Amino acid sequence: MRMTSGEIERIAYRGELWLVRGAVPHPALARLLTAQDHLIVLYHDQPPLRVVLGVPHQAAMGEKRICENRIGASGNLSPRDSDENAASYALVAFAALRERGIPCKLVIMAHATTHDPNKEPYSPYCQEIFADRTAFLLECHGAAEWRSLPLELSAGGNRLSDAMRFSRALRVGFDCRYRLGIQRWAGTNNALILNPDGTQEEGVLELPATRTASLIEAQRRNIPALHLEARSDFLEPPDGSDTVTPDGLILGRALASAIADYSSRGGS
Repeated sequence: MRMTSGEIERIAYRGELWLVRGAVPHPALARLLTAQDHLIVLYHDQPPLRVVLGVPHQAAMGEKRICENRIGASGNLSPRDSDENAASYALVAFAALRERGIPCKLVIMAHATTHDPNKEPYSPYCQEIFADRTAFLLECHGAAEWRSLPLELSAGGNRLSDAMRFSRALRVGFDCRYRLGIQRWAGTNNALILNPDGTQEEGVLELPATRTASLIEAQRRNIPALHLEARSDFLEPPDGSDTVTPDGLILGRALASAIADYSSRGGS
């Protein structure tokens, strides 16, 4: 296991995003995305922002665990699963928002080793996502291939958000092609599941994020916030590279479209 001191290096990245547009991150950015204990911050325009995109659990392809030096409440090491390549679709969304001229910020915590970034309100990641005035927060995550739903959208415990309304714009953006579970009420795992054929059913979310500190802190600051879990189909190319999958490209662009619609109406 590679060990580090856990000191976080903040990088304000201003370079090129793509080597191949919408598919392969520029090598300078790719090096940061696959590093450890790097907080990567990208801006378009100046605050106040329409949206902050957050990726708290980014890791390089093949790195299954993060927080490997974290000490849990029991006093023992308490690592957690990573979100391999989760920054890929968030980067697509950021680029699409920038093309629309929407003031936005992307905050990526690359492979935190000593703490769980969005579970600790005083972490460097949480401090950064709340450093600027914003109208909306969206956190981007990855889920394992064995999860039953390709996409899960929730507000966690944030009662200022309307996951149902955001989901309608999101489904338009990806032409209803993916099965999507949507949290019915903040603080619960109750879900409405929408199928590609237009049918719907009652269900539960496996990852509703009801105790996620960043979403709760957003509510305290009067910021609507949502949490998206995207299964590995959207994150992990078959060749194991740290690039954008075809589904990730569709999802990222759909997110930008949904954010533009949602945040223009106040986010709640």
